[in-house]
Amino acid sequence: MAANLCKRTMLVLTFVVLLTACHSTQPTRTAAGQAAAVAFVVDGDTVELTDGRRVRYTGVNTPEIGQPYAAEARALNESLVAGQTVWLETDVQTSDLHGRVLAYVWIADVFVNLELVRQGYANAYILPPNGRYAESFARAEQEARESGRGQWTPSESPMRITALQYDGPGSDRIAPNGEWVELTNTGDTAVDLDGYVLRDAGLYLYVFPPMLVAPGATIRLYSGRGADTDAALYWGLAGEAVWNNDGDTAYLYDPYAAFVDAYPYTPDD
Repeated sequence: MAANLCKRTMLVLTFVVLLTACHSTQPTRTAAGQAAAVAFVVDGDTVELTDGRRVRYTGVNTPEIGQPYAAEARALNESLVAGQTVWLETDVQTSDLHGRVLAYVWIADVFVNLELVRQGYANAYILPPNGRYAESFARAEQEARESGRGQWTPSESPMRITALQYDGPGSDRIAPNGEWVELTNTGDTAVDLDGYVLRDAGLYLYVFPPMLVAPGATIRLYSGRGADTDAALYWGLAGEAVWNNDGDTAYLYDPYAAFVDAYPYTPDD
């Protein structure tokens, strides 16, 4: 495992400049912003500046520490900005609930947020009202998934996300079971979901228990609480909901952290 991690990290660092050069259509840095010096890299999408402020990259999300590909995401971020003077560009909302600066980060003409997505170590994570580069992030994620880069290394699993109800009757937070995700086994052999992971574009993550899904069978994962059955599982949330009503993406991974399927949606779907 450690050897594979080192190999993947070295590949990230070796090809970062080459991949960046291949994408001449990236957005252009604006003059509206400020220069700042990076003291150290916290993780794939967060840095601390020499003046003590923490910056959370806007519009993208990388795996959390301890999750698959978190180390590679941090290594890529570090190779780009560690010890460097970067350019910070803000959107409508300039800080989050934790007091971190929300920013688009540039090193020279390289758009760091976008590069993380292009190389497959971040997904698009658009939280209105900050959506200036939403289209660029979405396009970069799709290209990375189609190329199987980074966290999009493809799985051979036949499981697919076939439906998602993101806005049930009433308040999603009061009645989270109005939300559900539907998975279908499209193959010709049974699949054990033990260790599969379903997550949203942000911080919600569900690890499946042992559950055998027959060929052609469908199960639903509800966001709230309940007793699991052969056809229904429950995330276990109360007073909160998973799926954003203004758009989100469901991602499915197999037990080996290989990418199985994605289900993006918008309110117009």
